Amino acid sequence: MTVAPLLPVSLTCNTDLRFIDLIQVVGSELMKHMNFSHEDGERVWLAIQEGIGNAMRHGNKLDKRKSIAVDFIPLANRLEIRIHDTGKGVDLDSLPNPNLPENLLKPCGRGVYFMKQVMDQVVMETDEKGSTLLLVKQRRTAEPAVEA
Repeated sequence: MTVAPLLPVSLTCNTDLRFIDLIQVVGSELMKHMNFSHEDGERVWLAIQEGIGNAMRHGNKLDKRKSIAVDFIPLANRLEIRIHDTGKGVDLDSLPNPNLPENLLKPCGRGVYFMKQVMDQVVMETDEKGSTLLLVKQRRTAEPAVEA
């Protein structure tokens, strides 16, 4: 029996932190269908949650009139997540290392560091419409994705 490939899933919502839970349900179910391990699923979800929170807080400045879009793109060997907001983006490599002594007590700055530890690729893309955070996680297993 051949398994049909999973199609991308796109969600667009207002900048409201309450929508993070809704997006979590969709992302978690998709990762199950892609046969990600429970452990990878939990870690990846935390990275996605951080990315969405950053898009809402920093990109859209919590302006509920602005929207964010999250695209889950399932591929044979990886999952790509694109989180788009209306902000200018940030140079991810210029962010200070939160593990340095002078940054240990700062309340912010750990999210991108965590994403880079969990994901295989973390890239910020910008254009005239805003910024898009690309998160990529390779599947460790060679098992095919299961049909929904």
